[in-house]
Formats: sequence, structure tokens, C-alpha cells
Amino acid sequence: MTIYRNLFAGLGAGALAAIIAVLVSLPLESPDDIVLNAASVGFGALVVGAANGILWHFSASDSKSHKRYIVLSTVLFVVIIAVASLAQTQFDDALSFTIPLAVTIALVTILGTPISATNDRLGIWFSGILVFVAIVLSFALAGQGDQESGSLSLPPAP
Repeated sequence: MTIYRNLFAGLGAGALAAIIAVLVSLPLESPDDIVLNAASVGFGALVVGAANGILWHFSASDSKSHKRYIVLSTVLFVVIIAVASLAQTQFDDALSFTIPLAVTIALVTILGTPISATNDRLGIWFSGILVFVAIVLSFALAGQGDQESGSLSLPPAP
């Protein structure tokens, strides 16, 4: 397989993870709706998917049990949790927002990338459609936060 096919397989799995994670992130309480919103969750899932596609390509030689791919993908997940831990120093409750999303994204991309890469019926076009839907959904729901909008009323009379 070429690196492009594996990269698109990872992007397809990342796009599926992005769609799921964006929808899961809506009811979660974001520590900062400007930084940690549906768009950042969606694009983060696409990046993780692309990274898993590259990891799958470089570990495909270990075809017996794909131990190298599983280990490298697990290391990638640990790095994501470490970044979330660092975000905890800047935002309150960053871990409680990030961990469920990271687990969802990791499971979907780690399992979905090999399935997509080895399935001949799922072409690059299918991954492209999923990426498009994930990007549109991420942007469309980016403003949907959990923060209260406040009261829209006139001030009391003097």
C-alpha cells in the first residue's frame, strides 16, 4: 500500500472519530468555549487520524500482530493525555472535558485505520466524503457552547 492510501485511511477514521467526538463534546462543559470548541475537537481528531494513518503505513511490515502499530498508537494516545494535563494548568476542568473525547478519538482511529486501509471497498473517495462532513460539522457546531448567554433585558429604571 502507498502512504497516500494509508494516510487517507487514517483521515477517514479520524473524520469518523471527529463526527462522533464533536457530537459528544456538545453536552460536555468546555473549560473555554473559544479554545476548546467543536472546531478544535474536530480538527484534533483529523490530525490524530492522519497520524494513525502514517503510523499504520510505517508499521505495516509487522503483519503478524501489528504490535508496532498498537504500541505507537498507544504512545500517541498517552501524548494526547499529557497535552491535556498541561492544558489543565491553564484551564479549569480541562481533563474532564478532554479525556472522554481522547478515548473516543483514540478507539475509533486505532481500530478504524487498519479496517479502512485493508478494505478494498472503502476507497479514498469515501474518506474524502467523511473528512468533508467532519469539517462542515465542526465549523457548524463551533459556536454551540455550554456557556449561558446571559439575560437579555433592559436595566431597571432609576
